[in-house]
Amino acid sequence: MRNYNIGNLRSDKLRSMVKDTVIIMCILFMLVVSWDAQKTDAAVAEGSIPQESIRLRILANSDSTTDQLVKREIRDAVVAEMNSWVKELEDPQSLDQARATIREHMSELNMLVSRELSERDFHYGYDIDLGIVPFPTKLYGGTVYPAGNYEALRITLGEGSGQNWWCVLFPPLCFIDAGSGDAAAQPVTTKDKNTVKNDMVIKVKADAKSSELQQTADGGKSIQAATQKVAETKQAEPQVRFFLWDLLISIMDWLKSLF
Repeated sequence: MRNYNIGNLRSDKLRSMVKDTVIIMCILFMLVVSWDAQKTDAAVAEGSIPQESIRLRILANSDSTTDQLVKREIRDAVVAEMNSWVKELEDPQSLDQARATIREHMSELNMLVSRELSERDFHYGYDIDLGIVPFPTKLYGGTVYPAGNYEALRITLGEGSGQNWWCVLFPPLCFIDAGSGDAAAQPVTTKDKNTVKNDMVIKVKADAKSSELQQTADGGKSIQAATQKVAETKQAEPQVRFFLWDLLISIMDWLKSLF
């Protein structure tokens, strides 16, 4: 009986040590996330969005962890490629040159996105277009960037119904954030659709088996088709979501189940 009690005591002490260790790790994790988010907020505060700029918007297939992760992998790859192309511009501040550069490299962007999806065994298609794109509200710390229609390179992955990520692609103000800038996809209003009228759009359509590059001047119909998919899947009010926080909550729930 005594040996049994000693065994129980050791087991309780071990369990207590494990719980304390897990709690400390979670606290450290939250501190790191908070510190990284503050760096991001500071970067945005220091560099306001220029009036003439080209944004990058990436819409994930869904809010699942895997779809969100591949969205971020594609984001990193696109930002890295664009930054290397900007360095080759004769005038690094020329919006026209940046726009022309993006159009010249659309086929490369197509292959980049296709490769990133294939390497991670994702089999849904994607759309890439350059034009006037409706944007949701973006929140960084205490700074809110209003919704509106802006020139952008938009990448829609699969159904495009998940959280989206955007930054200023040119001038190069993109940076890797901690998830605090992800906002829920917005419904497209009639006013948004009228804004894209007569804009030149370069669209890349791709599916799991093939990809086709085509240039269109269809009065904005290509943008309407892509954004309509988002409109059908998101009818709620704008809502800021925090990916890392959601992931942390999932980890905490799993740890609780162990005890």
